[in-house]
Amino acid sequence: MRAPLPTTPAQLPSDQYRHRERAVFIACSLALFFGQGVVFAGLGVALQAMAAEGGWSAGEAGAAFTAMIVAACIAATLPVWSIGRFGGRRTMTAGALLMATGFLVAARAETPALACLATALAGGGFSLLANTPAFTMISGWSGDRAGPRFGLYLTAGALGNAVGPIAAQAATAALGWRGYWYGTAALALLLAAILHSLLREPPAPPANADAPRQPLRALHSYAYGVMACAMILTQSALMTVFSAAPGHLSTAGWAAGASAAALGAQGLFGAAATAIGGFLLARTGTRAMLIAALAAQAVGLAALALATRPAVTLLFVPAFGLGTALVTLAVTVMLVEHFGRRAGTAGLALIWTLAGAASAGPWAASLIADATGSYAPALWALAASLLPLAGASALIRRPADPSADAIV
Repeated sequence: MRAPLPTTPAQLPSDQYRHRERAVFIACSLALFFGQGVVFAGLGVALQAMAAEGGWSAGEAGAAFTAMIVAACIAATLPVWSIGRFGGRRTMTAGALLMATGFLVAARAETPALACLATALAGGGFSLLANTPAFTMISGWSGDRAGPRFGLYLTAGALGNAVGPIAAQAATAALGWRGYWYGTAALALLLAAILHSLLREPPAPPANADAPRQPLRALHSYAYGVMACAMILTQSALMTVFSAAPGHLSTAGWAAGASAAALGAQGLFGAAATAIGGFLLARTGTRAMLIAALAAQAVGLAALALATRPAVTLLFVPAFGLGTALVTLAVTVMLVEHFGRRAGTAGLALIWTLAGAASAGPWAASLIADATGSYAPALWALAASLLPLAGASALIRRPADPSADAIV
């Protein structure tokens, strides 16, 4: 029988503590890389192949993407309850198993309705193994080193964004979409085994640590409202791009491989920015990073709407990749700065639940494409909505004392 984990870091030898901290970080990062790459970034490519073979409309394919987002957001608060009851390792392992189930259903999906069920299962599984549970696990093990760790963790997600579309395009071309889904199901099962092997519960903080924090009070703050809106619009933009870009660029004369490469390239820019951003936050500040990232997103979306090769290559790829990745990093760290670890975890879970509104992005864009023959109007609308939010971010007050209990 395994001995119980220590309740404080002092009860572990320093070398053993660092080893466990690194193992947990690696496992969490691997889960985000895989989930982000398959469930989000690669899904639009796979759905396009499924729709082309099945004769589905853009709206039907968009509905499956929307089902994934809705399920992921509905399940976003489950880890808060599940980790307290079953622990982080079991929660994240269960998420990988649920994703594998969704991928197996997708491999047999002959109709849009079955595809919606498959993507919903995958989205729910993603929420059980990424973002909120990883926030708890990494902050619990890394403590004061959590900021740079969050940057590197989110870099793994950005790399998933980069690899996902390219891998999905290559796999569906070589194996067909059914083979692609069977292959990802096998990888999800392998991920479940890795998570169960590497993850350990973080040491419990002292009894009075973070006790005065009240997670629900964050709902009444201006800062939290802006953070939530920034994440919701960013996720809406990201999901709309992954869903719509393959079809949008195809109508502009782009080959499937070229559009997938463009999506992958923007993910690489995001990965590089996030890796560096986690270490530069102390100099730039989270508020300045959030403002710049929202503005960059707007530029990237406008360039994608134009769909010309210079605009996509020189503007969309770097600006959108940098913008989406750094918004997520800035908001994640701001939650800790303003609300502490306990309230920050609850606040992040709530944000991902509220981000269910992002599901309107791919769905609305597909309906606009069916009506107008182009995804461009939806992309322009998203770009325009980000600029006022960048201005609102400038009004967030800095916390007078990051360790204080006041909600800013």
